[in-house]
Amino acid sequence: MGIISRLLLFLYVIVVMAMLIIFAGVCLNIIPAEIWRNELEVILVRQETLPVIAVMFLASLCLLHAVFSGGKKVRGEILSGDDVELQSGQVSEVKITVGAIQSVVERAALTVPGVREVKAEVFNQPGEVPVKVNLEIVLGQGYAAPEVSAEINSAVNGALQTAMQISGVPVKTKVTEVTHAIGERERRVV
Repeated sequence: MGIISRLLLFLYVIVVMAMLIIFAGVCLNIIPAEIWRNELEVILVRQETLPVIAVMFLASLCLLHAVFSGGKKVRGEILSGDDVELQSGQVSEVKITVGAIQSVVERAALTVPGVREVKAEVFNQPGEVPVKVNLEIVLGQGYAAPEVSAEINSAVNGALQTAMQISGVPVKTKVTEVTHAIGERERRVV
């Protein structure tokens, strides 16, 4: 649901709650019958009543559309709870969670010299290779991004081939930061 729909929903709920409080006051005889009947007659003859009703009706239609549209979903994205099917139609089907794939990918990328931090996103795709991987890395100072990217691609594909027998997985690497910090495996103990 977008920001405009949320704002519309907020205003709509405030108006409905105010009307419910007024109706409760009428039902409990807190608001005398003469007062609310007089106010109702005044509201019905005002020229603003019909446009307000039309706006409320349009707001209801917009909110109804927002509810049934289900929001925007990126095509091919695997949500965190989904599984990837590695084998199907055979005697034993094999599925693996997205979290397991992310873990294998991140550990494989961290073995590459120059990679300080890794965040992996795994996406579903049709065809021979069931997944594709997008990586965001923090690169160490003094390392070339194209060389590190090629090594990451090789390490990730090797790890996925070994652990899950998936080969040729497309890996997109994006460097989000270059840091001077020394990684844990590069520190020397004296």
